Amino acid sequence: MRQSKQSASPREMIKRWVPLLLITAGLAFYISSDALQTTILSFLFPAETQFTHSRKTILQMTGAHITLTIAATVLASVFGIFIGILVTRRAGREFQHLVLKLNAFIQTFPPSAVIILAFPVLGFGWKPALLALFLYSLFPVLGNTIVGFNAVNPAVIDAAKGMGMTWFQQLHIAELPQALPMIITGIRHSYILNLGTAAIAAVIGGEGLGTIIISGLTLRNSALVLSGTIVISLLAFIGEQVFGLLSWNQTSHAGRTEQQATMSKKEK
Repeated sequence: MRQSKQSASPREMIKRWVPLLLITAGLAFYISSDALQTTILSFLFPAETQFTHSRKTILQMTGAHITLTIAATVLASVFGIFIGILVTRRAGREFQHLVLKLNAFIQTFPPSAVIILAFPVLGFGWKPALLALFLYSLFPVLGNTIVGFNAVNPAVIDAAKGMGMTWFQQLHIAELPQALPMIITGIRHSYILNLGTAAIAAVIGGEGLGTIIISGLTLRNSALVLSGTIVISLLAFIGEQVFGLLSWNQTSHAGRTEQQATMSKKEK
């Protein structure tokens, strides 16, 4: 029998969260202080004369970047999980193979191609950027949702049926905790993908941190490029750590659920 993970001790939780909170605080201080940005970048690039964007603050660009990333990730998560649940039920299982093939096909396209294809449809601005990010990041969530539900231990499903659960109770109480770690991994991939692709979306008016990076490349200013890159990298690191903690907690809960279901089946 597989043993479930024990709950984390307070010391372990502190070791996991304190470094993450310190990095988050440091990032917040950096993006909110033009003086700090200038001090750090002038030390690294003493030959440069411009260290901040001429029209927008990096705080504004970070806000736009995070908003676009989270909006696309939430949309991809909602639709991806919904479709994934549908094609893992008996009525929709015949479409599962088609969805997985479509998933593999879409992932062969580079993110920039999806953004460029969205531009003629919706024009210039945040709308084509959001559409492109949503469509491209949908499939990591969808694919992982299908894999997660297909990997649910049959003993858990049998135990749920034996207890007289409705299909919704079976889905919510028995199957979802088992599939959730894989779903969270899909959402994490979607978030990281959107975070990086949102920088490319600046070329069609998506704003975000791609604005300062593109300005730096145009002006051949390494300080501006590094400034935007630092923020995106730290946002990616923070997101990875948060999703990692969520996945760890859900894996522990899923292990306990599976163990309880197996014991319940043996008692019968």
